[in-house]
Amino acid sequence: MNSVCWYGLKTIGNSSKSGNGSEPNSEDEVGPGGKRRRHGRGTEKENDHLSATPKAHPVSSEPRRIQVDIEQAQALVRKLDMEKGIEDNVLSSSGQGKLEVEKSHGGSMGPIVIIRGLTAIKGLEGVELLDTLITYLWRVHGLDYYGVSESSEAKGLRHVRADNKTHDGTDASGSDWEKKLDSFWQARLEGQDPLETLTAKDKIDAAATEALDPFVRKIRDEKYGWKYGCGAKGCTKLFHAPEFVHKHLRLKHPDLVMELTSKVREDLYFQNYMK
Repeated sequence: MNSVCWYGLKTIGNSSKSGNGSEPNSEDEVGPGGKRRRHGRGTEKENDHLSATPKAHPVSSEPRRIQVDIEQAQALVRKLDMEKGIEDNVLSSSGQGKLEVEKSHGGSMGPIVIIRGLTAIKGLEGVELLDTLITYLWRVHGLDYYGVSESSEAKGLRHVRADNKTHDGTDASGSDWEKKLDSFWQARLEGQDPLETLTAKDKIDAAATEALDPFVRKIRDEKYGWKYGCGAKGCTKLFHAPEFVHKHLRLKHPDLVMELTSKVREDLYFQNYMK
């Protein structure tokens, strides 16, 4: 199983407690002379690049929507991490409420992720937490949260939250956009990895198991009893059980496995891509 460290992942963009910020696709950069340069204040080429970044609906920046997306994004982190065997991700857990000193000042009571460093403790909440979650989903799982899409790896530009300064909350398209976003990710949370569905991993594995059975040779050994040998050409390996032969064939004779499963792979290709 894999463990994940949060500190290699920086929160993106001009996040603010108000929830009105947008989050570009990369962090601040160091310009000539070693001075840090924020996006939006860089060269004309950089600004053109940012202006081309696809934007989510302005309703995505409403405080109400921010809280909904935090909970949904966090659920996606847990789901996708589990599918890929990633454990101990601090982003998967959160506490409701804050430290007592913050409560006394009337702070928000949304989800908080506590980051414990060597010398300090930091709490991620609101826009800062949401930006960290969706950046993690993009970089680690290839999931474009606002773009309602998922791929095997992060490529190109992902959708970012739009500025809601001109949004008055009465646009009917905002409601439709929210329904599309929520229904898509709720279906993902309740279903299986679409990449595995697309490649029909279970079907290919089943076909491989059936096709490899003839390559498992049962051999009688006078000293050790029944043994199972590899039937691949030129291979003399012996094992204690058939499943070990199957594992050996997949690891050491992948070309044979590909050849034996080529028919089912072709059929699945036409089912997925040629409809």
